[in-house]
Amino acid sequence: MAVFSGTYIPTGVASSSAFNTLIDEYLTPRLMSFRQIHIHDEPCNLSPDDQLTWSVTFGNWLQAAPLRVWKMGQELASATITNVNYTYGSFQAGVVTVGADGRPREEVLCTYWFDYFPVAVLEGFFKCAIQIINATAVGSPTSYTVDTAPTSWYGVMTDLVFAQCMEKLLLDYDLWKYRLLFAIGPNEIEGGGGDIAGQLETLKSNAEERANRAMENEKLKSGNYLSPPTLYYYDGIRGLGGSRGAHGIPFLTGRLRGWKPNVWV
Repeated sequence: MAVFSGTYIPTGVASSSAFNTLIDEYLTPRLMSFRQIHIHDEPCNLSPDDQLTWSVTFGNWLQAAPLRVWKMGQELASATITNVNYTYGSFQAGVVTVGADGRPREEVLCTYWFDYFPVAVLEGFFKCAIQIINATAVGSPTSYTVDTAPTSWYGVMTDLVFAQCMEKLLLDYDLWKYRLLFAIGPNEIEGGGGDIAGQLETLKSNAEERANRAMENEKLKSGNYLSPPTLYYYDGIRGLGGSRGAHGIPFLTGRLRGWKPNVWV
């Protein structure tokens, strides 16, 4: 599996080439820290269903990253770690000794890497972004999809998606487990950890402001198109009595007053 240079983040795994370009080349460089989060020595919880499966707080593990498991202080060989579920963040590590109270008599620790913004989530954000541009940018509503959108829209789409990512972080930050990801002290977790929310809000607002300025551009949807001269133009420069063909098209004897066709016409 190809990965982003210097990381364990997979590349080229989206549903289309347009999504791959937007996610891998435009967005991931801005979200690098959140797409590869390293969790060290987390105590695992034993599943009450099968008494064999251990799980951790966060899923969406990076499959290219090393998975390390310690059982009763001893690191397990990779061959003994089985039934790994990278989506839900769970695995099995052999027979588990359980006491009469149903609690495990073993301590299992896990070190893993996970992606806070998996590709499926980012694709959903881009689908939302393109519809925002279709509906709100200057001009008539359009019906572009991510695959058919002009490449000149990619920067605007990326800013809108980045803003949505910051919004997700702000919403998730209301839950205690997501506060564990930020560099704040144990005593600050309960209170919110200082100005983390304010910093996220600033990043979100900056991205939205850039996107909104671009969508206010009257040429964002239409581009620099130049229409060919009309019959009225010819009549204006040649008079109403000029010769016309069978379909009302003037002969090429008229003057274009310096007009020249470009690549759009």
